[in-house]
Amino acid sequence: GGGGEAALSDAAPPPADAAMRGRAPDLLAREVSRRRVLCLHGFRASADMLSLSLGPLTRSLAGTYDFTFVDAPTAASGPAEPGVPEGLLGYEWWGDPGGAYDTAWRPVYEHGFDVAMARLAALAAGGRGGSGEGGEGG
Repeated sequence: GGGGEAALSDAAPPPADAAMRGRAPDLLAREVSRRRVLCLHGFRASADMLSLSLGPLTRSLAGTYDFTFVDAPTAASGPAEPGVPEGLLGYEWWGDPGGAYDTAWRPVYEHGFDVAMARLAALAAGGRGGSGEGGEGG
């Protein structure tokens, strides 16, 4: 057509993403299809503790899954699980502030639950993951 309009065939091809240039199609497909896994640490534990303990698994699945570890929003208010060295920072998703490790995590204690749920909702909305109460203790 006239009037200075360019024909579709005259348009330059879209620039290739620099990160994708030269990559084999099957590699691109694997990168696009990798699944994300949100890893939630247990009561009065941390993302770092869980990441260390799952290290062999996450390394073996690194080509297929992206693992994300995040700390709960509330600093631990009492003792950690027996056997955890003192001085390691732990976090709680909810619980009985200052309560015994064996019982403070139980669902009857809702202190912090709303904050934890808001944190997880924000992480999900942003496409990022975290660490949390894994139903430990029974």
